[in-house]
Amino acid sequence: MKAFKFYISSLKNELIKLRRTLAFWLTIISGLLFPILFFIAYSIKPLILDKGVNPWEKFMTLQIENSIPFFIPMFIVLIASLIMQIEHKSLGIKHLFSLPIPKWSVYFGKLSIVILAIISTYVYYFLAILISAEVLGLINPDLTFLEFRPDFLKYIKLLTSTFIACLGIVGIQFWLSFRFKNFIISLGMGMFLAIVGIIVSQAEQSIYFPYSFSVLSVSLGDKMPMIFGISAVAVYSLGCFIVTILLGYLDIRRMNIE
Repeated sequence: MKAFKFYISSLKNELIKLRRTLAFWLTIISGLLFPILFFIAYSIKPLILDKGVNPWEKFMTLQIENSIPFFIPMFIVLIASLIMQIEHKSLGIKHLFSLPIPKWSVYFGKLSIVILAIISTYVYYFLAILISAEVLGLINPDLTFLEFRPDFLKYIKLLTSTFIACLGIVGIQFWLSFRFKNFIISLGMGMFLAIVGIIVSQAEQSIYFPYSFSVLSVSLGDKMPMIFGISAVAVYSLGCFIVTILLGYLDIRRMNIE
């Protein structure tokens, strides 16, 4: 019970510190960016389908397939680096580790905030897609958005699979961002690996490269290799996440913060 109180206290402190920071606004802006761009594109050049065809399928699939696989790795790299930069910049880590609280509560409290920021961006993104389509339907009835309903469960499952596929990146980037005081080092390494992940995603071996998992989670579709009935990308991503988070914690626990 005492351990749980330490964790909740750390989580509350992290939420308070996150408010009014660039990382906080980034979660909102990132979630709205692509739906706004698609809204503008549909407003300028509407994609009117044949009568009786559900327009939600095309509208939502196009957005997810063309934004999430490439955008989310970049976002994770940036948000993890920014959240940790708040502490490194103000020597907050040194202060936190000097307090009579366990290091694990600080470490996992910050990790929870990073994951919460990513989930929040997913929620903003999904809601923005739905709202933008409804508004388009009001502006241009020929798009027939108001005559049909989207398959909510289908797209929630798809977005969930892309989120799980990115957990490996979360583990790696959180460790790097915690380990290096210099914001540029963790950000530069992450961006480089994210770009490499996109480039090599067409290679067969990319199934073992965490920074390619977000692309593969969408591009492979029914061709996705399975492990005990579970997506191979999901299994590898979760495995990478668990291993890197544990190794990161062991590294931080023995580290002297100066």
